[in-house]
Amino acid sequence: MRVVSMAAVAVAAGLMTAAPGQAAGEKLNCKSPDTTYEMNMCAGRDFTATDGAMNALYKQLMAKYDAGNKKLLLAAQRSWLKFRDDECDYETALTVGGTIHSTMVTNCDTALTLERIKRLKAQAACEEGDMSCNHP
Repeated sequence: MRVVSMAAVAVAAGLMTAAPGQAAGEKLNCKSPDTTYEMNMCAGRDFTATDGAMNALYKQLMAKYDAGNKKLLLAAQRSWLKFRDDECDYETALTVGGTIHSTMVTNCDTALTLERIKRLKAQAACEEGDMSCNHP
């Protein structure tokens, strides 16, 4: 199931050719996409940006932590990535085999990644003495 999601990301990154009737380099209408191709491309573009923001925040936290906290954050992030993948597989199970499936998986990946960004931002903003978070 993850292969479909990564295919959408590859499309968004421009690694595949344009769909029939879609000129290479043509601007996408992501506000109101008309085709499954546009939906996939827009979803992939959104996920790529969101995933990049999460990875930057993760690296920022890792740079501030000591070895023990780095190990904890690494384990948490790996577990979270597995959760995200499994959760999106579950949530999109009814679309497997359909042309909309990759868009649905990618949209789910994006939504959960945005939630993860909120949690990582809270950790990055944690002030010393605040016991509700892990101060870097």
